[in-house]
Amino acid sequence: MLAELTLRALTPAAPLARRFGLLREGIALWSRGLRQRKAWEPHQARCRAIIADIAAALPRRRKVVVLGSGPARDIPLEALCASFDEVVLVDIVHLPLLRLKLWRRPKVILVSRDLTGAMAWLAGEAESRQDPLADLANDGSVDLVISANLLSQLAWPVAEWLEDNPARAAALPDDLPGRCIAWHLDDLARFEGHVCLISDVEMVERDRGGAIHDRLDLMYGVALPKEDESWLWPVAPFGEAERDREYVHKVCVWRRYQGRSSAL
Repeated sequence: MLAELTLRALTPAAPLARRFGLLREGIALWSRGLRQRKAWEPHQARCRAIIADIAAALPRRRKVVVLGSGPARDIPLEALCASFDEVVLVDIVHLPLLRLKLWRRPKVILVSRDLTGAMAWLAGEAESRQDPLADLANDGSVDLVISANLLSQLAWPVAEWLEDNPARAAALPDDLPGRCIAWHLDDLARFEGHVCLISDVEMVERDRGGAIHDRLDLMYGVALPKEDESWLWPVAPFGEAERDREYVHKVCVWRRYQGRSSAL
């Protein structure tokens, strides 16, 4: 708890990141990753291996953009820095521990950005949703884009904000959390370079006997093409959230994402 409070005090974050709970969640994710490093490592290692494999096969490696970089435990930073001229890590919060890790890596650029594009609009600071990737999508030197375990994280801050602001929510589309997911997928399809999408898509809650007590669609009904591969990630093993419940996510990978199969 003390470490988390210290991180919260030391982490530079935009007011919107604090207002929508993303600084708090980023620190909680870092902390849970430490506690569950043994349970999470197979998932993280597989992500790193897939990204490294895709990067190695590219004919050109000028710039790579990682969307949803977080603590970067699932990103093969050494391999990317060795292969690309420039590595751009994009997230709304970059913790000091990551900044310290990267201080001797001049190729790495940290970009702090709301990847929903909707938070300033919801907060009344913009008239409409902003385009979070306009500059990067128009950059012809981007040879690889990785959306790294980000997609499922775009909807919940908006869903929670709508619950906490019912008067404002009444004037907004009911399916806005799902639209945040759809917008990101459409944003990815704009890139000319190779796009790899990695995301958890479903959460299952089960007891020690294996009985399923809940199943949650993390995509909010947004349709996706058939994945190239998938696996299970024990996000909250027994004892993390509840003594006799575990929460397991299905993770899917699209090694070359080219667009959605349907639109909202």
